[in-house]
Amino acid sequence: MNNRGFTFVEVFIILAFLSVVAAITIPAGINQIEKAKLARCMADLRAVQAEVWNCTPDGLIHPQGKEFWDCAYGGIKPGPFVYLVDGDPNAGHGNDIDGVDEENPGASDPDDEDIRFVVYCKHNHRDLADYVYISDHGPPVIVSGPDDDPGWRAWEKWEFKF
Repeated sequence: MNNRGFTFVEVFIILAFLSVVAAITIPAGINQIEKAKLARCMADLRAVQAEVWNCTPDGLIHPQGKEFWDCAYGGIKPGPFVYLVDGDPNAGHGNDIDGVDEENPGASDPDDEDIRFVVYCKHNHRDLADYVYISDHGPPVIVSGPDDDPGWRAWEKWEFKF
């Protein structure tokens, strides 16, 4: 008697092998996809940064939130981005986003960086980052934990109110 085909053990070994290969390759592929999404987010932030400068004709006074989105994108945000302009929402209390009080420079810490605007994303970057932000002229910065979080999200409520 000549039996053709696979035995149960042979099929089981092949399935176990394929399961191990899938367990190794699928997470690696997902991680590469997430890295690509993070790179795209950083490129998008660079584009928004360029648009901020395009909508700032004098190079000094940046448009407020609504004016910026109207100028750069016809009023439609290009994704979940938040645009913050350095300003003082409490009118004179020196609590603008960068800690530098432009109205009263003597009260500011000289070590603080004077930031004109910040744009950050609200994408889900999984384990790669909490969020990514960009300011005046610098490159995008990845925030991956509380130690390197400058706290921009606390200012989101002021995006259209400055």
